[in-house]
Amino acid sequence: MSYWRIRFEVKADLLDPLQRCLTEMGALSVSLENASGDEYYETAYPQRPDWPHLRVTGLFAAHGDPKLVLAKVHSSVGQQIPCEVSVLAERDWEKSATAEFKPIQVGPKLWVCPSWASPPRADAVNLVIDPGLAFGTGAHASTAMCLEWLDRNRPSNWRVVDYGCGSGILAIASLKLGAKHAWGIDIDPRALTSSEENARRNLVADRYTACCVGAFPSGLSAELVVANILANVLIELKPTLVSLVAAGGTVLLAGILRKQVPRVRAAYVPYFDFDLIHRGEWSMLVGYKG
Repeated sequence: MSYWRIRFEVKADLLDPLQRCLTEMGALSVSLENASGDEYYETAYPQRPDWPHLRVTGLFAAHGDPKLVLAKVHSSVGQQIPCEVSVLAERDWEKSATAEFKPIQVGPKLWVCPSWASPPRADAVNLVIDPGLAFGTGAHASTAMCLEWLDRNRPSNWRVVDYGCGSGILAIASLKLGAKHAWGIDIDPRALTSSEENARRNLVADRYTACCVGAFPSGLSAELVVANILANVLIELKPTLVSLVAAGGTVLLAGILRKQVPRVRAAYVPYFDFDLIHRGEWSMLVGYKG
Protein backbone atom coordinates (compact mmCIF):
# COMPACT_ATOMS: atom_id res chain seq x y z
CA MET A 1 0.00 0.00 0.00
CA SER A 2 1.31 3.47 -0.85
CA TYR A 3 0.79 6.91 0.61
CA TRP A 4 1.75 10.44 -0.26
CA ARG A 5 2.89 13.33 1.85
CA ILE A 6 2.81 17.07 1.46
CA ARG A 7 5.44 19.15 3.23
CA PHE A 8 5.46 22.89 3.93
CA GLU A 9 7.94 25.26 5.55
CA VAL A 10 6.07 28.08 7.30
CA LYS A 11 6.46 30.78 9.90
CA ALA A 12 4.98 30.01 13.31
CA ASP A 13 1.93 32.23 12.80
CA LEU A 14 0.67 29.92 10.03
CA LEU A 15 0.98 26.71 12.07
CA ASP A 16 -2.53 26.58 13.54
CA PRO A 17 -4.51 27.17 10.32
CA LEU A 18 -2.23 24.82 8.40
CA GLN A 19 -2.55 22.01 10.98
CA ARG A 20 -6.30 22.48 11.10
CA CYS A 21 -6.61 22.37 7.32
CA LEU A 22 -4.52 19.21 6.90
CA THR A 23 -6.52 17.47 9.63
CA GLU A 24 -9.85 18.48 8.10
CA MET A 25 -8.69 17.25 4.68
CA GLY A 26 -8.11 13.76 6.07
CA ALA A 27 -4.41 13.64 6.96
CA LEU A 28 -3.53 10.34 8.62
CA SER A 29 -0.92 12.20 10.64
CA VAL A 30 0.59 15.68 10.86
CA SER A 31 4.19 16.01 12.06
CA LEU A 32 6.18 19.08 13.05
CA GLU A 33 9.91 19.76 12.79
CA ASN A 34 12.14 22.68 13.55
CA ALA A 35 13.05 24.23 10.18
CA SER A 36 15.54 26.70 11.66
CA GLY A 37 18.41 24.26 11.98
CA ASP A 38 18.62 24.18 15.78
CA GLU A 39 18.86 20.69 17.28
CA TYR A 40 16.71 20.28 20.35
CA TYR A 41 13.63 18.35 21.35
CA GLU A 42 10.19 19.49 20.36
CA THR A 43 8.41 20.58 23.53
CA ALA A 44 4.62 20.61 23.31
CA TYR A 45 4.34 21.45 27.03
CA PRO A 46 3.24 23.94 28.21
CA GLN A 47 2.41 25.31 24.75
CA ARG A 48 3.04 24.62 21.09
CA PRO A 49 6.65 24.55 19.81
CA ASP A 50 8.25 27.99 19.91
CA TRP A 51 10.33 27.57 16.75
CA PRO A 52 10.10 30.64 14.46
CA HIS A 53 10.05 28.45 11.32
CA LEU A 54 8.51 24.99 11.10
CA ARG A 55 8.42 22.11 8.67
CA VAL A 56 4.88 20.71 8.64
CA THR A 57 4.25 17.35 6.96
CA GLY A 58 0.86 15.76 6.29
CA LEU A 59 0.58 12.06 5.43
CA PHE A 60 -2.36 10.97 3.23
CA ALA A 61 -3.70 7.71 1.85
CA ALA A 62 -3.03 7.10 -1.84
CA HIS A 63 -6.62 7.88 -2.90
CA GLY A 64 -6.36 11.49 -1.70
CA ASP A 65 -5.86 14.32 -4.20
CA PRO A 66 -2.85 16.58 -3.52
CA LYS A 67 -4.29 19.34 -5.73
CA LEU A 68 -7.45 19.54 -3.62
CA VAL A 69 -5.44 19.61 -0.39
CA LEU A 70 -3.14 22.32 -1.71
CA ALA A 71 -6.08 24.44 -2.92
CA LYS A 72 -7.73 24.14 0.50
CA VAL A 73 -4.48 25.08 2.26
CA HIS A 74 -3.98 28.18 0.14
CA SER A 75 -7.61 29.19 0.72
CA SER A 76 -7.39 28.62 4.47
CA VAL A 77 -4.14 30.47 5.12
CA GLY A 78 -4.82 33.22 2.60
CA GLN A 79 -1.55 32.93 0.71
CA GLN A 80 0.51 30.67 -1.51
CA ILE A 81 2.91 28.43 0.44
CA PRO A 82 5.71 26.52 -1.29
CA CYS A 83 5.37 22.80 -0.78
CA GLU A 84 6.83 19.44 -1.73
CA VAL A 85 4.63 16.46 -2.62
CA SER A 86 6.06 12.94 -2.72
CA VAL A 87 4.71 9.39 -2.94
CA LEU A 88 5.78 6.93 -0.26
CA ALA A 89 5.50 3.19 0.05
CA GLU A 90 4.59 2.12 3.58
CA ARG A 91 8.15 1.09 4.40
CA ASP A 92 9.46 4.44 3.11
CA TRP A 93 7.02 6.31 5.37
CA GLU A 94 8.16 4.31 8.38
CA LYS A 95 11.83 5.02 7.56
CA SER A 96 11.10 8.71 7.12
CA ALA A 97 9.19 8.90 10.38
CA THR A 98 12.08 7.26 12.22
CA ALA A 99 14.35 10.11 11.20
CA GLU A 100 11.81 12.86 11.95
CA PHE A 101 9.97 11.91 15.12
CA LYS A 102 11.73 12.86 18.37
CA PRO A 103 10.75 12.77 22.07
CA ILE A 104 8.05 15.25 23.06
CA GLN A 105 7.34 16.54 26.56
CA VAL A 106 3.57 16.68 27.06
CA GLY A 107 3.23 17.29 30.79
CA PRO A 108 5.30 18.08 33.87
CA LYS A 109 6.45 14.46 34.13
CA LEU A 110 5.08 12.90 30.94
CA TRP A 111 7.00 12.32 27.70
CA VAL A 112 6.19 10.62 24.40
CA CYS A 113 9.23 8.81 22.98
CA PRO A 114 9.75 6.72 19.84
CA SER A 115 11.14 3.25 20.44
CA TRP A 116 14.46 4.09 18.77
CA ALA A 117 15.26 7.09 21.03
CA SER A 118 16.51 7.06 24.60
CA PRO A 119 14.07 8.81 26.97
CA PRO A 120 15.44 12.26 27.86
CA ARG A 121 14.42 11.69 31.51
CA ALA A 122 14.60 8.22 32.96
CA ASP A 123 12.57 9.32 36.01
CA ALA A 124 9.65 10.56 33.86
CA VAL A 125 6.57 8.62 32.78
CA ASN A 126 7.65 7.72 29.25
CA LEU A 127 5.10 6.63 26.64
CA VAL A 128 6.76 4.59 23.89
CA ILE A 129 4.77 5.43 20.75
CA ASP A 130 6.06 5.12 17.19
CA PRO A 131 4.46 7.16 14.40
CA GLY A 132 2.36 5.14 12.02
CA LEU A 133 -0.93 5.04 10.19
CA ALA A 134 -3.06 5.47 13.33
CA PHE A 135 -3.18 9.14 14.32
CA GLY A 136 -1.75 10.08 17.70
CA THR A 137 1.85 10.83 18.66
CA GLY A 138 1.26 13.76 21.01
CA ALA A 139 2.45 16.47 18.63
CA HIS A 140 -0.99 17.90 17.85
CA ALA A 141 -2.31 20.53 20.27
CA SER A 142 -5.51 18.58 21.00
CA THR A 143 -3.63 15.43 21.94
CA ALA A 144 -1.13 17.45 23.99
CA MET A 145 -3.94 19.09 25.97
CA CYS A 146 -5.43 15.69 26.81
CA LEU A 147 -2.06 14.30 27.85
CA GLU A 148 -1.22 17.29 30.02
CA TRP A 149 -4.61 17.04 31.75
CA LEU A 150 -3.98 13.35 32.45
CA ASP A 151 -0.56 14.13 33.89
CA ARG A 152 -1.95 16.84 36.16
CA ASN A 153 -5.06 14.84 37.19
CA ARG A 154 -3.71 11.33 37.67
CA PRO A 155 -6.53 8.83 36.89
CA SER A 156 -5.49 6.54 39.74
CA ASN A 157 -7.60 3.37 39.87
CA TRP A 158 -10.08 4.78 37.34
CA ARG A 159 -11.73 3.03 34.44
CA VAL A 160 -11.00 4.98 31.24
CA VAL A 161 -12.59 4.94 27.79
CA ASP A 162 -10.60 6.40 24.88
CA TYR A 163 -13.24 6.90 22.17
CA GLY A 164 -11.61 7.29 18.75
CA CYS A 165 -8.40 5.87 20.18
CA GLY A 166 -6.14 6.00 17.10
CA SER A 167 -2.72 4.90 18.31
CA GLY A 168 -4.13 4.35 21.81
CA ILE A 169 -1.87 7.05 23.24
CA LEU A 170 -4.47 8.50 25.62
CA ALA A 171 -5.58 5.13 26.95
CA ILE A 172 -1.97 4.03 27.40
CA ALA A 173 -1.04 7.29 29.14
CA SER A 174 -3.97 6.79 31.51
CA LEU A 175 -2.79 3.27 32.35
CA LYS A 176 0.81 4.35 32.94
CA LEU A 177 -0.51 7.12 35.18
CA GLY A 178 -2.41 4.66 37.36
CA ALA A 179 -5.75 3.81 35.70
CA LYS A 180 -7.28 0.44 36.59
CA HIS A 181 -8.35 -0.49 33.04
CA ALA A 182 -8.77 1.30 29.70
CA TRP A 183 -10.88 0.57 26.65
CA GLY A 184 -9.81 1.92 23.25
CA ILE A 185 -12.71 2.27 20.82
CA ASP A 186 -12.32 3.07 17.13
CA ILE A 187 -14.01 2.55 13.77
CA ASP A 188 -10.72 1.73 12.00
CA PRO A 189 -9.35 -1.83 12.46
CA ARG A 190 -5.83 -0.49 11.84
CA ALA A 191 -6.19 1.77 14.87
CA LEU A 192 -7.26 -1.14 17.05
CA THR A 193 -4.27 -3.19 15.91
CA SER A 194 -1.90 -0.26 16.44
CA SER A 195 -3.27 0.51 19.89
CA GLU A 196 -2.90 -3.12 20.99
CA GLU A 197 0.70 -3.17 19.76
CA ASN A 198 1.42 0.06 21.61
CA ALA A 199 -0.18 -1.29 24.79
CA ARG A 200 2.12 -4.33 24.63
CA ARG A 201 5.14 -2.11 23.98
CA ASN A 202 4.28 -0.06 27.06
CA LEU A 203 3.68 -3.16 29.24
CA VAL A 204 0.01 -2.34 29.92
CA ALA A 205 -1.67 -4.85 27.58
CA ASP A 206 -3.14 -6.79 30.51
CA ARG A 207 -5.20 -3.71 31.42
CA TYR A 208 -6.14 -2.60 27.89
CA THR A 209 -9.05 -3.72 25.69
CA ALA A 210 -9.48 -2.62 22.06
CA CYS A 211 -13.06 -2.58 20.73
CA CYS A 212 -14.75 -1.74 17.43
CA VAL A 213 -17.42 0.95 17.60
CA GLY A 214 -20.65 -0.76 18.60
CA ALA A 215 -18.87 -3.82 19.98
CA PHE A 216 -17.78 -2.57 23.40
CA PRO A 217 -19.30 -4.25 26.48
CA SER A 218 -22.97 -3.54 27.15
CA GLY A 219 -23.42 -1.23 30.11
CA LEU A 220 -19.80 -0.08 30.06
CA SER A 221 -19.21 3.10 32.06
CA ALA A 222 -16.03 4.78 33.21
CA GLU A 223 -14.81 7.45 35.60
CA LEU A 224 -13.08 9.11 32.63
CA VAL A 225 -14.07 9.23 28.95
CA VAL A 226 -11.70 10.91 26.49
CA ALA A 227 -12.84 11.75 22.95
CA ASN A 228 -10.22 13.57 20.85
CA ILE A 229 -12.04 13.61 17.51
CA LEU A 230 -13.69 16.55 15.67
CA ALA A 231 -16.49 18.90 16.71
CA ASN A 232 -19.24 17.58 14.41
CA VAL A 233 -18.48 13.98 15.34
CA LEU A 234 -18.52 14.85 19.05
CA ILE A 235 -21.99 16.33 18.64
CA GLU A 236 -23.22 13.23 16.79
CA LEU A 237 -21.76 10.98 19.49
CA LYS A 238 -23.41 12.82 22.38
CA PRO A 239 -25.81 10.00 23.41
CA THR A 240 -23.02 7.42 23.35
CA LEU A 241 -20.44 9.50 25.20
CA VAL A 242 -22.90 10.71 27.84
CA SER A 243 -23.93 7.11 28.58
CA LEU A 244 -20.30 5.99 28.90
CA VAL A 245 -19.45 8.51 31.66
CA ALA A 246 -20.24 7.13 35.12
CA ALA A 247 -22.09 9.28 37.65
CA GLY A 248 -19.56 11.72 39.11
CA GLY A 249 -17.20 11.03 36.20
CA THR A 250 -15.33 13.29 33.79
CA VAL A 251 -15.31 13.68 30.01
CA LEU A 252 -12.57 15.30 27.91
CA LEU A 253 -13.89 16.57 24.58
CA ALA A 254 -11.03 17.60 22.28
CA GLY A 255 -10.34 18.26 18.61
CA ILE A 256 -12.46 21.42 18.82
CA LEU A 257 -11.59 24.78 17.29
CA ARG A 258 -12.24 27.82 19.48
CA LYS A 259 -15.10 28.96 17.26
CA GLN A 260 -16.75 25.53 17.56
CA VAL A 261 -16.83 25.48 21.36
CA PRO A 262 -20.34 27.02 21.77
CA ARG A 263 -21.95 24.34 19.56
CA VAL A 264 -20.25 21.45 21.31
CA ARG A 265 -20.87 22.88 24.77
CA ALA A 266 -24.56 23.45 23.98
CA ALA A 267 -24.97 19.79 23.01
CA TYR A 268 -23.50 18.50 26.28
CA VAL A 269 -24.28 21.20 28.85
CA PRO A 270 -27.48 19.55 30.16
CA TYR A 271 -25.31 16.69 31.42
CA PHE A 272 -22.00 18.32 32.44
CA ASP A 273 -20.48 21.34 34.14
CA PHE A 274 -17.56 22.46 31.97
CA ASP A 275 -14.10 23.92 32.29
CA LEU A 276 -12.46 25.19 29.10
CA ILE A 277 -8.81 24.89 28.07
CA HIS A 278 -7.24 26.56 25.01
CA ARG A 279 -4.02 25.98 23.10
CA GLY A 280 -3.56 28.12 20.02
CA GLU A 281 -6.70 27.77 17.89
CA TRP A 282 -7.68 24.49 19.58
CA SER A 283 -9.84 23.99 22.65
CA MET A 284 -10.76 21.19 25.06
CA LEU A 285 -13.92 20.95 27.15
CA VAL A 286 -13.51 19.22 30.52
CA GLY A 287 -16.94 18.10 31.68
CA TYR A 288 -17.95 16.93 35.15
CA LYS A 289 -21.07 14.74 35.40
CA GLY A 290 -23.30 15.16 38.44
